[in-house]
Amino acid sequence: MNLSKVLDPEPMQESTKLQKGDKITIQGFKIKHSSKHDADLVEVQTTEGLRHSFGKMIIGQARGKDGNTWWADQVAKCVALDATNGLDVIVVEKIAEPSGRPMLALEPEKADEA
Repeated sequence: MNLSKVLDPEPMQESTKLQKGDKITIQGFKIKHSSKHDADLVEVQTTEGLRHSFGKMIIGQARGKDGNTWWADQVAKCVALDATNGLDVIVVEKIAEPSGRPMLALEPEKADEA
């Protein structure tokens, strides 16, 4: 079982966990450290409220690594175009290398094709 299934962030009022299949519109990210669980989590501001995840891949996407801030850059561009909007994404499950275990990740939602 993944640790994120049993960890609950402390005081995260009005925040719900990200789950596979969620379609959300991201307006911003914030990385926090839970001292209670000694683990990082990401708060995701969406058009429908605050969401959170302990998922390492989602935290990595929000934080960016090796100078790659693609996710934060795309969210900023979307919000700059329309402050009431954001980046449309889907929460998916990917298989981690080399463990072979499923983990949550964000993927941009594809535009409907005509």
